[in-house]
Amino acid sequence: MSTKSSSTIWVMVVDDDPTVLSSLRTYFSSTRDIRVLAEARNGVDALEQLRHVDVDIVLADIHMPEMDGVTLLHEIRALDNPPFFVAITALDTDETMLEVLAGGGAGYIVKSSRPQTIIAAIRDAVAGGTTVSPHALKRLVGHLPGDKLPAQRDSRDSVLTESRITKTEKKVLKHLCDGKSNAEISEALNLSESTVKKQVSNLIGEFGVNSRLQLAVSVIRSGYLDA
Repeated sequence: MSTKSSSTIWVMVVDDDPTVLSSLRTYFSSTRDIRVLAEARNGVDALEQLRHVDVDIVLADIHMPEMDGVTLLHEIRALDNPPFFVAITALDTDETMLEVLAGGGAGYIVKSSRPQTIIAAIRDAVAGGTTVSPHALKRLVGHLPGDKLPAQRDSRDSVLTESRITKTEKKVLKHLCDGKSNAEISEALNLSESTVKKQVSNLIGEFGVNSRLQLAVSVIRSGYLDA
């Protein structure tokens, strides 16, 4: 096993496209806390490398030769002390999204996502959260209720009184549940993106969840926005 700094998130990137590997490496090199420790071209290669390298998270494409991403996820989950797994795909479908989340994936990101979204997904996964790309999130909530979704707290424990959040926060919450990114919410409400990010963070705390995905699922299940 490798010797790693506890303050750094070490990532294995798995994709059969060299351009994607290069782009992801560039994204993470711009951060202070995320570094690519290993790269693999498919699931078979990834599993072989995981015998020799110790990573915090595997960021893997879904459609690859020899072993696809969903199969790789199942193999990784069977390991002792498995790393977190986040899927990144260009071929976004509901079936694949649900397979990843039901299989224990900590994230589902489309490749067209902004670099900040991909970076945030890595950090959220290591922090124990689950991230879904904004455009996929809107479709995901359409499957509620359902036993294929990540486990959530009892919605009765998450419903807040009107006095607990502001009118602006409620508007942010509505756009978030519609699957919009922070940038899109910022434009829709004429707020700075940093303000939206802060409000989303506050809402995550208020609802007692640990990610945007869990926030949206909790809110929709509770019927809070319908009140």
